[in-house]
Amino acid sequence: MRIDYEYVEQILEVFLESNSPTVDWNSFLPIIRGNDDKFIFHILILVDKNLIVAAHSDGLIGIKRNYTEYVTSVVPWRLTSDGHDFANALVKPGVLATVQEKFKEEGLSAVIGITKKIVEKQAMKLLDE
Repeated sequence: MRIDYEYVEQILEVFLESNSPTVDWNSFLPIIRGNDDKFIFHILILVDKNLIVAAHSDGLIGIKRNYTEYVTSVVPWRLTSDGHDFANALVKPGVLATVQEKFKEEGLSAVIGITKKIVEKQAMKLLDE
């Protein structure tokens, strides 16, 4: 499965738009729409990059592989500081479109770095005005 950056942006929007510091599986039901595998794939990629973590001390995010399927439990998750930086960068006007146009085949590490550079460039333009 390939990373779908539009889907990643939708996931991160749930965190940004939440009125709570944490979200859980149920917060994403409108996005999941019966496609658990796609959602789990993207959540685990974000966890791998330490953009999302469990909100409690044991660090377990409530997703386990059980032979042929995933078993989930409702555990609170939160965005890390790096997660917030990436989410805020990705939702800025034009950033997601640029990623999808030019970098959709790149891995998450590259896209995180690219979004930071795009946002820095936008900020420098604002400072020059």
